[in-house]
Amino acid sequence: MPAIAYVADQPAIQVHASLRNSIAAEDEAKKCTVLWFEEVMRRRLFRDCGYSSMNQYAMRELDFSKSKTDDYVKLARKLDKLPGVRSAVADGKIGYTKARVVVAVATPETEEQWLNEAEKGTRDDLARKVKKARRAARVDPDQMELLPDTPPVVERQELPVRFQVDLTPEQEARRSALVERLYKLGGVPADRAELLLEALAALVEEKEAKRCRRKSSTSRPPVQIHVHHDVATGRMTVQTEAGERELGRADSERMHCDAAVCEHSGRNTTTIPPRTRFLEVHHILSRQSGGGNQPQNLVTLCGSCHRLRHERGGGVATESRNPAL
Repeated sequence: MPAIAYVADQPAIQVHASLRNSIAAEDEAKKCTVLWFEEVMRRRLFRDCGYSSMNQYAMRELDFSKSKTDDYVKLARKLDKLPGVRSAVADGKIGYTKARVVVAVATPETEEQWLNEAEKGTRDDLARKVKKARRAARVDPDQMELLPDTPPVVERQELPVRFQVDLTPEQEARRSALVERLYKLGGVPADRAELLLEALAALVEEKEAKRCRRKSSTSRPPVQIHVHHDVATGRMTVQTEAGERELGRADSERMHCDAAVCEHSGRNTTTIPPRTRFLEVHHILSRQSGGGNQPQNLVTLCGSCHRLRHERGGGVATESRNPAL
């Protein structure tokens, strides 16, 4: 039922009916939105629209905030694993709000039970049962089942936390190669969780060591130039043996491109953030097509966009709203 257009000063019964119709229309619109969103994500149609990820597509094309995007992505992933719930939503057996409650606890083994509860009761009834199941869960919260009204008393047990990562084939190949090298260097932990934690700990230690080396005078670059920037006038000067000298326009602009900025009232920052280290060089005209390494034939892309560009035909230029492509 479509929403009723707003008209002021209507009788109470008309306002009440219009409000209920609008709420129903809103729920129907949300249901359709999540189903279309799940379709784009499941079939990876965002790539046909010129984007390397669903998050990028949702925030740029749909004007979703990051939190809203994350919410819809999680819901779409749940629906993809719960075909029964997805069908019930598409057929109108349960609405959008009930679906959100169901996917929070249902698994392929328990979705039929939760769907029955969703169809026969109100949303509040369903929410209370979900809350009850969570409180009394004795296994992973993602594997909850409907519990009787008087569940047996059990000992409190430590619940595991599930952490899942999806890897591309290239990333999986890198992971396998790194694990093989670790075995050759003395083996890896049998527990995969410990392997992840030790890898993170090693990365933190490496970065902390680099920070200490940067602070140490013995590990500074062989040539380090201190430039004074007068924000009020825009002048940039350096101290030389002949006294303080002002830099020319070209040198000043070049200093702005890549420098460590030190402010007396704040922390040091860099004009190029560390994340740009993940940029990769792409050939506009592929090497297979005769393209060379001339600067005019090279462009920098992030890893995801670089992979997408090659999947879509390498150096073939295509018009897109995505500035990175």
